[in-house]
Amino acid sequence: MPQVLASRSISVPLFIIAAILTTASLKAGAYFLAPTVLALITGVILSPAIGVFLSLGLPRAAAAGTVLAFALVSLTMLALLLEPVLWRALDKLPMVWSELQETLRQFQDALRGLNEMTEDVKDAINPEGENGDNGEGEGSVALPSAMDAIALAPTIAAQVMIFTGVLFFFLFTRDSIYAWAAKALGGRNREAQERYKASLVAAEHMVSRYFITITLINACLGLAVTAAMVMLGMASPILWGLAAFAVNFVPYLGPAIFATVLLLGGIVAFDGIMSVVPMGVYLCMNVTEGQFVTPSLVGRTLKMNPLLIFLSLVFFLWIWGPLGGFVAIPVLLWLLLVADLMKPDDEMREAAERRQALDEEAAQKVAANE
Repeated sequence: MPQVLASRSISVPLFIIAAILTTASLKAGAYFLAPTVLALITGVILSPAIGVFLSLGLPRAAAAGTVLAFALVSLTMLALLLEPVLWRALDKLPMVWSELQETLRQFQDALRGLNEMTEDVKDAINPEGENGDNGEGEGSVALPSAMDAIALAPTIAAQVMIFTGVLFFFLFTRDSIYAWAAKALGGRNREAQERYKASLVAAEHMVSRYFITITLINACLGLAVTAAMVMLGMASPILWGLAAFAVNFVPYLGPAIFATVLLLGGIVAFDGIMSVVPMGVYLCMNVTEGQFVTPSLVGRTLKMNPLLIFLSLVFFLWIWGPLGGFVAIPVLLWLLLVADLMKPDDEMREAAERRQALDEEAAQKVAANE
């Protein structure tokens, strides 16, 4: 027992040090690691397509190249479709910001009486105090310039190249990668190697099926938001729908930020109680999707602890920014599935028996000492 306690007292600090070093390495290597992890997750999601092309008789290199080309063409077409919408949104941003400032000034005027009363109380408490400058500064929106885009172009191009290369070679060599991982985990035990490889493949297919389903659900939500914004008379309804589709891949934080932005858009576009109607409509749709649609289509086998989801989101957003928010849930889901599938059926029973034996041994030693 003292040896067990000593080993635990050593392993805990080592685990903490390893966690700190791993986190620092992930944050410092964001330039390379973020597109690499995104490519690996994309490869896992697209893996069923490789099997389809291989079953048609295509060589592995041709199948990987076809899937890669399809992914790149789809992303390019999406970017081309979004470009005019995004530029229109950027053109309207100064006007929206000006209207929002005017709304905030009106809100300040409505509270002017409360502010004056606060100043009177302050003067009564500290009559010799000097008031600070109450002048209102005009805010401005700093939009990215062409030089900023040119300066970022090499970095973006390098990350796109990393993403493309890692995705292709993962799709091309995924079977050998899984065989190597299974051999490293299973050692010389052939049965263990087969079990580990089967677990990796099963986790891959479950993650792929999960995110294909989630993408379809988010697309339907985006269409519903677009239709709702059209009926409410909001400007740029397609942009609102696309934003709702994108942010729904980031649970909790994405919808919360989108609802806040939609509230600001409602304040700018409408007056009175109508200002909160767009946000209210979206929240109703989001709650319906999250509580009823997604659980019924995804199933309970892929449900994750909400605390783990939130912590994973916060961690990856901290180390990799917005890109980390998109890879957080796939990475967490894949790790949980692999850990669960690699666990032998009788592992929990054996662990419970070992714990029970240790407890009985400790109780016998205590009784002997007494």
